[in-house]
Amino acid sequence: MNRAHQIVVHQGMRLVEAAQSLDRKQTSANTYALRKAIMDCLIEAMKDGPHPTAAE
Repeated sequence: MNRAHQIVVHQGMRLVEAAQSLDRKQTSANTYALRKAIMDCLIEAMKDGPHPTAAE
């Protein structure tokens, strides 16, 4: 949850700032960066997620 929050705050704010300044190129780049950060985080979570115990 902490990592998800960090991604949204950091990348999301960059995206909002670019959109507010009507910078289409930067908005597009920041959209991609946010999407990539979320995807990387999900992949990492799947790799490092809970592992079944011997009892399961």
